[in-house]
Amino acid sequence: FFVRSGIIPTLESKRHRRPETGTSLSRMKVTMVRRSSVAILALSVSTSPFRTQAFQFTAVPSRCLPSALYSTTEEPEVISPITGSVTNVKYPTQRGAEVDSRKIINYNEKAGEGVNLALRLSHILFASEELANQSLEKLTRAEWNFEDMAKIVSNCAETREEGGNIGWVNLAESFDASWEGEEKKNPNEHLNEILPPSARQQIFSQSTKPGDIISVESRRGVHLIQVVDVMVDVRKLSFVKARNNRKKDYLIGRSGEISPEEWKKGGKLAGVLGGALFEDSSVDPTELDLTYKIETMGCQMNTADSERIEGQLMSLGIRPLMDDEYMEIEEVKNNGGLVAERRKVKKEKKKPDVIVLNTCSIRDHAEQKVYSYLGPHAKRKRAGEDITIIVAGCVAQQEGQSLLRRIPEIDLVMGPQYANRISDLLEDVANGNQVVATEASHIMEDSTKPRRQSSVCAWVNVIYGCNERCTYCIVPTTRGVEQSRPVESIVDEVKELVEKGYKEVTLLGQNIDAYGRDMIPKRKFSDLLRTVGAIPGLERLRFVTSHPRYMSLGVVDAVAETPTACEYFHVPFQSGSNDVLKAMGRGHTREKFLQIVERIRQRLPDAAITADVIVGFPGETEQDFLDTLSLMEEVKFDNVNTAAYSPRPNTPAATWTNQLPEVVKQDRLQRINEMNLRHATERRAKMMDRVVEVLVEERNVKVPTQVMGRTRHGYIVYCEGDIDELRGKLVNVKVDKCQRYYLAGKIVDEE
Repeated sequence: FFVRSGIIPTLESKRHRRPETGTSLSRMKVTMVRRSSVAILALSVSTSPFRTQAFQFTAVPSRCLPSALYSTTEEPEVISPITGSVTNVKYPTQRGAEVDSRKIINYNEKAGEGVNLALRLSHILFASEELANQSLEKLTRAEWNFEDMAKIVSNCAETREEGGNIGWVNLAESFDASWEGEEKKNPNEHLNEILPPSARQQIFSQSTKPGDIISVESRRGVHLIQVVDVMVDVRKLSFVKARNNRKKDYLIGRSGEISPEEWKKGGKLAGVLGGALFEDSSVDPTELDLTYKIETMGCQMNTADSERIEGQLMSLGIRPLMDDEYMEIEEVKNNGGLVAERRKVKKEKKKPDVIVLNTCSIRDHAEQKVYSYLGPHAKRKRAGEDITIIVAGCVAQQEGQSLLRRIPEIDLVMGPQYANRISDLLEDVANGNQVVATEASHIMEDSTKPRRQSSVCAWVNVIYGCNERCTYCIVPTTRGVEQSRPVESIVDEVKELVEKGYKEVTLLGQNIDAYGRDMIPKRKFSDLLRTVGAIPGLERLRFVTSHPRYMSLGVVDAVAETPTACEYFHVPFQSGSNDVLKAMGRGHTREKFLQIVERIRQRLPDAAITADVIVGFPGETEQDFLDTLSLMEEVKFDNVNTAAYSPRPNTPAATWTNQLPEVVKQDRLQRINEMNLRHATERRAKMMDRVVEVLVEERNVKVPTQVMGRTRHGYIVYCEGDIDELRGKLVNVKVDKCQRYYLAGKIVDEE
């Protein structure tokens, strides 16, 4: 493997024996010929039955030579045995590694030189430390909202009416006594009477993140400071490479608009971003009509990210390309060699100017799907068309610069953490550069509103990333460490959605039960559920995805006690075998999962329970698989998302030698799918002749006279009705038909 990857081991090697276990460890220093980089890899042998004779390779960062791309950081290049390309690991991947986002990116940098530019703060001013501590306890238990508390109890008259809002605080401030003079004017001087310099210095000296509440003292008293948001210089975090054909005499971001001549050099993207909407008759206004198309792969998190990306694009003046848009194609017909005659011959479907592919890397062959999709668009660009190609999402984060090497026509590669900052990154693209934005970053609040795909139901992110280290999962590598959003930001977003007429909100998180554990002080997801569920006007509240290791019984109680919370739980169990669960690093047992199910059935007997499961995991025996089937028989899920195990880059299980044959995986997948189908049919059959509450969402695309909606259990229901009249309304439907994955019936009066 080393030789095929261009890695040549040196003679330096060491062998150690761990005294407590007797396990042998071998280490060797290796030199990577590719890119003249140097790395250290650890070669370890484990005694686990699921890792027999398995080798795990761990890259330790080392200095490398400057590449064609420049960045604020330099890292070694290691070839992935799965994709064959250079890995792009920007987050900790090993169990036990640091997962505190404050330490991955902190504010304790020399003034004016960091990637963090400013913090948005709120505060509550108290006369004593005792009062501040008592109030902090109430905020932690979600008994009070920070803004409401500030309006009632804060001693700061200047900010009390605004709920304690201080605004943005510039991190470029220095507290060095020699830092004076007009050219070094304090950027936060206007805040001295509200938040004195001594308080700001205490804040800057601590590593914080959005959602944290800390206590600092000043001459005014004791401040409870809430970090609401952070402003990050995403361009400092990006790799930027100038294209060979770059025109250096035009720039986006300078003062003033771009002239028509400059726009022609820079292309339509530069024209739109530069505000080049001219009255000059020599410029055709239709040439500045920039359109986009976004293709979304994968989970609900990607869907939500795509909505945020679309919101950013539309704020720039780039509009979505409609499916029914055509362009007239003309050709020159030679009339007998005498006079050239131009005439219209046909209409051709219009193609987008900006192509965004929001990718998913959770399944096998994800990278190949990306290359296949981008092929036709790359061909257009090679032919000279003025288009912009963007790859976002998890494959973008996973592959990084490798995507540019494979498809040089790509303009922008960006990880999920930059979904709401695409406008900043496109400035460098418009200036003739290729950009890769995959560095670890704090998640910033949206600067623009997402373009929602529905006018009835909406996704709301509450926590990003995942701190778990399941041995099969690539999510921690691609979506980073956990970062919870402030309660107030979530509540404000949901309130705004309700004001716009949305009826249902789904709270999103890769590991939603971990919400708040990364905050100072820690919060509980069950408290967040109650707080959001109590927002006036909200009809329904859902959440995904739960983790059995962290899902507390208090979450079940919160759903049972919150009228708006739907009786629906998505709790992946992944395997019914404790041995497999241990090898997966799941951190829970079969018994723990069944305890959660028992609690749900006790409090909400009719609740729907769905899950995810993996079959064919390395080392899984037939008995292990039968244990999974027996768990499914015991629970009888409403639906289970099934998948055969596939090795993913940067995951320990991918390197194990006890991989199962594909034929075994497919056999088990077929058997578990048959059981899943049977259970889903049985569960829905119980709804026959019942009257269920349905929230109408859209038209039935297959039967235009019908509408489609969902029950509180998440079941799809079809019934006759006018979508223009019923969209967004709650109706009662008597079920008269039960199929495998949907119900059908007729609208009836309330019973």
